[in-house]
Amino acid sequence: MLSEIDARRIQQLRIARGLTQKELADTLNLPQAAMSRMLSGHSAPSAELLGPLATMLGCDEKLLGRPVTEHLYTRPWLRAYADAPKKTVDQIVNDTLLAVEAFEALNLRRIPERVPTFAGDPLDDDAIDEFAADVRAAAEVNAPHVPNVTRAAERLGCIVLPMAGELGKHLGMSMYVDGTPVVRVARPAAHLPGDRQRFTTAHELGHLSMHAASPPPDTAAEAKDIERQAHRFASAFLLPAEPFLGDLEAMGGRVTLTTLSKLKAKWGVAIKAMVVRLRQLHRIDADQARSLYKQISARGWNKNEPVEVVSEEAVWLSQAMARRFPDQDPPARAAEQTGLRRTFFDDWVDWSPATEATVITFPGR
Repeated sequence: MLSEIDARRIQQLRIARGLTQKELADTLNLPQAAMSRMLSGHSAPSAELLGPLATMLGCDEKLLGRPVTEHLYTRPWLRAYADAPKKTVDQIVNDTLLAVEAFEALNLRRIPERVPTFAGDPLDDDAIDEFAADVRAAAEVNAPHVPNVTRAAERLGCIVLPMAGELGKHLGMSMYVDGTPVVRVARPAAHLPGDRQRFTTAHELGHLSMHAASPPPDTAAEAKDIERQAHRFASAFLLPAEPFLGDLEAMGGRVTLTTLSKLKAKWGVAIKAMVVRLRQLHRIDADQARSLYKQISARGWNKNEPVEVVSEEAVWLSQAMARRFPDQDPPARAAEQTGLRRTFFDDWVDWSPATEATVITFPGR
């Protein structure tokens, strides 16, 4: 029996499902010591336990014996889990590895990876701005504003998948898996409007293009540096200087909340983010930026800005599964062929607004 079960596969599925060893043991009515032996590969589940174990892990019994694919992957650019709960980060990482393995097993047609690599000085803001323009060109963004950031990332060969909720203070996470760039973004919610989603996707694209060769930061100072660089990239990617300032001048040139609200309707960027960008471009000084922030706070816009920006959805996975299984039920057929429960595939294409209940739901649960 032990030779038929892969302990690492059980571990991977357990973590991806957001289950602790104790939670899994309690559900299966096993002593925690017995569960620990099973997960370390020193004992195997009984034949009677295989069915309930597979059900809890969201797969069929055959998958429990399939060796884990040895992926080469980068860790998310989060500071030693200080910025997000370790359990949640590990869950999303393992869920991502399962997703990439499943997509490869299904032989889904991929868009070739073509994320440019930053070779400039990360401390040079002008170099970051110029590089953001190069990434826009590679992503075939032809308009001054970015009509759809998620589609732009997909055109660069990124796999963009939703997350049920946030990672601590982060709304997104990115990593390379066997050279494939993957972006995870929190599903839209009342407190996660479309402008924040768009900025998050651009921010993660900044990490993928600027920090691919860099390990996760070890210190708060390192984390601050790479976050600032990814923020600068996202600002330049979404608000290129010349056309953005040109629109401002066309509206009279005065930087007021009324003007910024009108600009938000076109550019799809939060008003506070536009204030940051104007400060970066030396169009306003620190005193004027502080004044604008105070006005934003006084109007209650820190939590609820005016001008709705529609949330975005990734399309590659849905379309790739539909091409792979035409005239069928793609998630059901994908589940059948991979051994994963179809809820995994349903979750990987679910961009519907998250409720308070679904924010804390783990993928595949």
